[in-house]
Amino acid sequence: MKVNVAHQVGEYIKRLAPDSRKRLRRAIRLLEEEKGDIKALEDDLHGYYRIKVRSYRVIYAYRGTKRSGPPEIDVLFCEHRSNIYETFSAVAASRLAM
Repeated sequence: MKVNVAHQVGEYIKRLAPDSRKRLRRAIRLLEEEKGDIKALEDDLHGYYRIKVRSYRVIYAYRGTKRSGPPEIDVLFCEHRSNIYETFSAVAASRLAM
């Protein structure tokens, strides 16, 4: 399965300490095989999934492709667990308003 990583995710990971950066990059690579501490989100974030990597969370969604083959994964947002869901909800709401 192909994994597409959003600009925000790449930039956020670059700013982290080497150990955290390595763990997050590995977790994102494992999404190709749908492995990791994965959970479907609920309520306002229905349709999104999160992968837990220590004190960080990565939010992603599946995207069907127009060509034949498996769906792709869009890694949309990465942040510390203390505020990721509120921040991502605000970002997603602002994108929908456009």
